[in-house]
Amino acid sequence: MSSMRRGAPQPLRSFDLIWSMTKGGPGFATDVIASIIYKQYQGGFYGLATAGNVILFVFVTALVYPLSRYLNRSEVDL
Repeated sequence: MSSMRRGAPQPLRSFDLIWSMTKGGPGFATDVIASIIYKQYQGGFYGLATAGNVILFVFVTALVYPLSRYLNRSEVDL
């Protein structure tokens, strides 16, 4: 279970590596949600980028909160 806890957020932390190497290119081949949001900020679409951040926050919270509660509960039951 601890490997699941450590490995699950890895795709969300890959922005810096992808952006420094390819800037999301060629085309949109290596875009991740964070690079799409960043490009929206760069383009001046602040409302769209903020909405993307809110959706990303809700999505991550919806995934992490139940998983965290489940993993913490199973540790106590042991």
